[in-house]
Amino acid sequence: MPDITLEKAEYIFVHYSNLLSLTEKKALKHYHSTLKLEDQGNTPLRRMYMKVGWLTDDPIVLNYLSEGYIQFMLTCAERILTERPNDVLFNLCPICKKLARTPHAKQCRHCGHNWHPVAIDPN
Repeated sequence: MPDITLEKAEYIFVHYSNLLSLTEKKALKHYHSTLKLEDQGNTPLRRMYMKVGWLTDDPIVLNYLSEGYIQFMLTCAERILTERPNDVLFNLCPICKKLARTPHAKQCRHCGHNWHPVAIDPN
């Protein structure tokens, strides 16, 4: 099983959410909707969320969140790295080897190293 940290799982969720399965996407939508409706109780808004599919009572989807959101993220990230390792680029700083903010970043948020290409003056 891949070596996954919370930082790497969050990075995958932010930058590679397209690799989540349909069921995982439904669980993520349910989780976010639950946060938005936290203090609503059983209101018309909650019923509307159920009707349009932002909330679900599907036990398969809810099972993904049964151990909490962090475990859900770690499990999904592990699955993605196992099934599609070539589709995820962990952009590591060439100096400190820590994870950059995005897959295309060229400056380290940890040590400040900059690896942008240097323009060569033709003169």
